[in-house]
Order: sequence, then structure tokens, then C-alpha cells
Amino acid sequence: MFFQQKDRHEQMAKLDPRDTNGDGVVTPQEAAAYIHDYLQTASPEERQAILKEYVGGMTPEQKQQMGDAIVSSPANPVQQIRPGDDDDLIDAYTKTAQAPAQDGKSPLEAAFGAGGLLSNPMVKAGLVGLAGMIGSRMLRR
Repeated sequence: MFFQQKDRHEQMAKLDPRDTNGDGVVTPQEAAAYIHDYLQTASPEERQAILKEYVGGMTPEQKQQMGDAIVSSPANPVQQIRPGDDDDLIDAYTKTAQAPAQDGKSPLEAAFGAGGLLSNPMVKAGLVGLAGMIGSRMLRR
């Protein structure tokens, strides 16, 4: 079903990762839900490829902030990350995004709730950027 949602892929492909002001175009929560759906349905090879591209484009500081945010969130199952190790960060991100929903939300979505630890603007931009990458890839299929 996820792979047949052309309108949703088009919406995500048009995202501007610099748009972190919550102007209502696409919220980080919506991006998190989209990423969660993608990671639940994509093959392991597809997941690895897109996340490798995503993490590979981050600076060491961004990787550290993403790792810190994942570990700090009580909603996710990951307790420790080596942010300098791309494969470890990819594994942690995948586990967080695929973890069972709590209160009807994935751990990525929950992290963006009131007082969520992933409310850092740079982390939001990264999440929205990843949703945009996934949307673009789905439209090229």
C-alpha cells in the first residue's frame, strides 16, 4: 500500500528541508510518520541504501546531534550509538523508526510531541530532508 501512495510521495518529494518553522506545509510529525511507513514496507536493501545516502550527507556534528537525540528519547529502544560509525547510526535510526507504536505513534512521531527531544531545528530539518529523499525515490519508481 505504501508504494502506491503517489500523492503522498509527491508531497514529501517537494519538501524544503530548511522549512522548520512549522508553517503547516508538512510537519516533522508527518515526515516521521511517512518515514516510519517507508521503513516498515521497504526491503532491507532499499532501507540501507537510502539511509546510507542520508547519513553519508551529514556532517560529524549533525551525526552527533542525531545520535544524541535518538539515545535521549524515552520513546525508542536504542540506548547507545557510536555517531562516528555510519552503520551504527543507520542501525539505530532504523530500529527507532521501526519500533512499535506507543500511544498510537511511532517513536519518531512521539519524539516530536510536546517536549519531544528531537525538537532541535537541525534534527527536524534532517527528518524532513529524509522524507523528501524517500518521496523523490518513490516517484522515480
